[in-house]
Amino acid sequence: DLHPAPLRQSSRWRLTTSIPNDDPSPASDPVTSPGMPARTAPPFDMRGNRHDTSTYIGRLKHFQELCRPSSLFISDTELKAAVDLLERHGRGEAADVSDHDKWEAKRIKDAVIHPATGEPMFLPGRMSAFVPLNTVATAAMIAARSPVGIVASQWANQTANSVSNYVNRSGASIDMGQLATAYSLAVAVGCGIGLGLRRLVQATPRLARLGILVPYTAVVAAGASNVALTRSPEIASGVPISTPSGEVLGVSRRAAVESVALTILSRVVFLPVVPMLVPPLLMSACRSVGPLRSLLRVGSPAAVVAETTLVAGSISFALPPCIALFPQQMAISTSRLEPEFQNRIDRDGKPVDHVVCNKGL
Repeated sequence: DLHPAPLRQSSRWRLTTSIPNDDPSPASDPVTSPGMPARTAPPFDMRGNRHDTSTYIGRLKHFQELCRPSSLFISDTELKAAVDLLERHGRGEAADVSDHDKWEAKRIKDAVIHPATGEPMFLPGRMSAFVPLNTVATAAMIAARSPVGIVASQWANQTANSVSNYVNRSGASIDMGQLATAYSLAVAVGCGIGLGLRRLVQATPRLARLGILVPYTAVVAAGASNVALTRSPEIASGVPISTPSGEVLGVSRRAAVESVALTILSRVVFLPVVPMLVPPLLMSACRSVGPLRSLLRVGSPAAVVAETTLVAGSISFALPPCIALFPQQMAISTSRLEPEFQNRIDRDGKPVDHVVCNKGL
């Protein structure tokens, strides 16, 4: 479900879009290897998904595959083989290949190729790199104590967020000048919130009674600002929308606003809850054990390593369930779009009551 519209043919990794309606491959083609049980897969569909993404469980399974850190090690040779197989399928020349292998080829392509641009995504910004990249930024923030350290760690964190937001945007083209401005503003806002929170807590000790609510509010405010600013060019120019059959209708700014809002809700509002709740609770429990009290004292190297490990595990656990809350292939009623997209007729003469677009992640 990562193909909201027909793809251009000029890209190095662009796939053939003329997909036959009747897949010649069998409905269930087991792939076996010595000592391994037979594996079955649903009938392959180039525009579909191995899992039923109309359900939350289906989307969860899909994003668990997409977020695998092991996908970072996909080589150019593997990618080319996957793309070649999918192109062969598009020409009707892959009847001898199992559905399982076709779905695996699509998984490899989807982990590397941007669904709107058709180009390989910048490696640090891929969803498979989200946990490793944010773990490094988190370690820097945990270890930061001085104002300089806080600014440096917030810069690292907001830079990581900006890279992820840009790479996983919903649109294809973007003005680099606008992006540079948005990045600068996002970093400035993030650093300002980090420093401002530190001074606020120092000046108002009562805020400490609110516990995690204060830092959570800061994280959400900085993260939401980063997403909104980094993807502001999409809001200004719109994102591509198409009919469910793939007929491109144009670009919509209202669809872009909805895409960004849902991204903020899933990845900025919900995602931080687990990483901000679980590690402090576990660290507190560990420090209550006599032998660990001195070893895990606040600010010690062992404590930083333990907290960073717990945060990495929490992010890894929480990321797929959070981004699976909303379909990436987002359906929007035309009544919520600009007037020019209302009362439209598709190429088959049928009224268009809703459109689809890539929400981004």
